[in-house]
Amino acid sequence: MVRIDTKYTIIDNAWLWRADHEVGGGSNEPAGGVPVSNSRNPVGTGLIVNADYVRAYALMSEHTLGDLVQWNGNFGETYFFQSELPYDVTQAAYSDYCGYRLGPEVYNHKGYGIGVYSFFRDHSVFVNSGIVVTNTTQTADSNISFTNSLTVFLNGKGGQNHVVND
Repeated sequence: MVRIDTKYTIIDNAWLWRADHEVGGGSNEPAGGVPVSNSRNPVGTGLIVNADYVRAYALMSEHTLGDLVQWNGNFGETYFFQSELPYDVTQAAYSDYCGYRLGPEVYNHKGYGIGVYSFFRDHSVFVNSGIVVTNTTQTADSNISFTNSLTVFLNGKGGQNHVVND
């Protein structure tokens, strides 16, 4: 939905939402309309950050068919992130994705109040972690931290095995 390639960008109160249910919350086709469930409304990622020094306040990303957020820039900060994994995916299609992913080149990032919720309505799906940090190389400049982060099973089937990595 959104890609940021410019340094020193501030995100303030952004709700990036892919529709995966109809009016009333069900997965049935609406009267006179095209259904949005069962991955018929494809959106890969809610937010991709490629720039350094990006700061997010009140960021929400929900229901995308890939990672909800992919953060590739350094010196990023997120203050409150709320997300919900998609309702309408299968284990085979979604097991490698997560709510918030730091790319392999990220060595400096801070997240405060990062929440990843799951409600796998249609199929039993388990993701390994709500938050994934792919850079495991520690250097003198490494400073990655997540404070008050959580995963929540809302309802449905499946869930998340870990909050951050393993």
